[in-house]
Amino acid sequence: MNRIDVFVRRQRIKNLENWTIRAIWAEAFFLPIFPSLAAAAVMFGITFWFFRLQIDTKFKIRSLPFDIPVSIFIMLGAISVFNSPARDFELIYNYCAVGGVYGLTYLLVGQNIRTAEQIKDLAKVLAASAVIVALGGYFQYIFGIDLAEMTWADGELHPELRKYVFSTMENPNVLAGYLDAIICLALGFLAKFGSRREKFILLGAIIFFAACLAMTHSHGAFLSLAIIFLFYGFLQDWRFLTLLALIIGVVYYNDANFFEKVMEIFTAPNDFSEIPRTAIWVSTISMIADHPFVGIGWGAYEMLFPQYNYYLTNSAATINHAHNLYLQTAAEIGIAGALSYFWYFFGTMFTALTSNSKTADGESKFQKLFNEQLIKTFSTSKFLQELAQAKSMLMLRMADLSNKILDKFSPQKEQEPKKPAKKSEPELVHHDELKFSSKKKSKDDKKSDDDNFDVQKFADDSLFETETERLTSDKKFVEGLKFGIGLAFLSMALNGMSDDLLFNIPSSMLMWLLGALGVAITLIDDEN
Repeated sequence: MNRIDVFVRRQRIKNLENWTIRAIWAEAFFLPIFPSLAAAAVMFGITFWFFRLQIDTKFKIRSLPFDIPVSIFIMLGAISVFNSPARDFELIYNYCAVGGVYGLTYLLVGQNIRTAEQIKDLAKVLAASAVIVALGGYFQYIFGIDLAEMTWADGELHPELRKYVFSTMENPNVLAGYLDAIICLALGFLAKFGSRREKFILLGAIIFFAACLAMTHSHGAFLSLAIIFLFYGFLQDWRFLTLLALIIGVVYYNDANFFEKVMEIFTAPNDFSEIPRTAIWVSTISMIADHPFVGIGWGAYEMLFPQYNYYLTNSAATINHAHNLYLQTAAEIGIAGALSYFWYFFGTMFTALTSNSKTADGESKFQKLFNEQLIKTFSTSKFLQELAQAKSMLMLRMADLSNKILDKFSPQKEQEPKKPAKKSEPELVHHDELKFSSKKKSKDDKKSDDDNFDVQKFADDSLFETETERLTSDKKFVEGLKFGIGLAFLSMALNGMSDDLLFNIPSSMLMWLLGALGVAITLIDDEN
């Protein structure tokens, strides 16, 4: 292969790499605005990545931490579709169009994001998209909402909902869940950045998105964010506890019935269908009991709910999801599929939360706090103390047994005889060089050499400090993003208790993209 062919091949590889990364940027930017364009970007990115694998021998497919649960989840999702009692072609289309995008997003981002610079660029794209979505919410709040755009409720019957903003999303609750995740990402950065200017900018961003969150009137999302603030204040910065108390005081001052409305999340009629969420959960549990292994089918909840409707009084209303992430997943793809999904979901969350904020001994603050609480619990219970001692003895016995088995079956290495050390031979120096080195330099020459040395040393030290500062900044950025991803997954887990916010495609795509990004960050940390 001549030099021209090599140059062309390298240029093609570089172009394919750039196009793949730009496709990921396009997905991140369009997923809360135009989900169809985001899905198209995923397909383009997968195509570019496939062609790169064919010609780039140095680019290898790497093993991702959650390949097993994701594979099981995708496989059981397909089985649930073909075994669904609904028997509708729409289920197959929904699975391929939605489930396929989820799995391909996990592969595309997890396999191709491999540097801190790519992570920073992707985070900037997510931030720009989030700002546009929030501005859409401000626009709706200021100028009002067109009733024709309210697909989530009947605006003619409920004109008071004209101030419940939803921006580019289908539902105020979905927008609230999305904003919760964005605020959590900002909190993650706030935990790592130390300069006053950066903290000021991040606090301004949090206030900007939190104000839009308040315009959604989503009490469940507010409750989830309050728990996140408690978690953050307890582990990172106690001042956020004071800020949370101030926010709750202001909210309660403006709305004395706020806490009653929060409790109505579980008991009040939902979506104006005269049926509370708890009643929907009872029907969903019946679905799980009848189809525990493969579920009712991916996306078949809305089709089969009328068969399990025991409480709905308004026959014109439709229930398209269970308003509970955990019950919804178990009902549609079965208990085994739900377990694989939550293996990925909570595995990503705990990995992101426990891998940052390391102490001097390499233990995370989250782990340290958990261990301290565990020790306190053991110290106050004799039964738990005896149980802990029994566990320790059992672990020691198992360790001894494992060592004996390994010693018995492992091959014995023969000790190689030590080779005598070679005698150092004197270095040969030319006699002219020897004479030259023995000459004394004049004062002017010595001064000139010293000046040149000092300038060069100063330049080298400056370059070193600049590079060190850049690497430190990148490390803090990546660590902050990963911690924010953990908080975002925690907010989704909390929101999932009262509303299946992930049934919405943009929210689900954001979850899979952030999860794959967290996986990529973990692999980068391991490689470094």
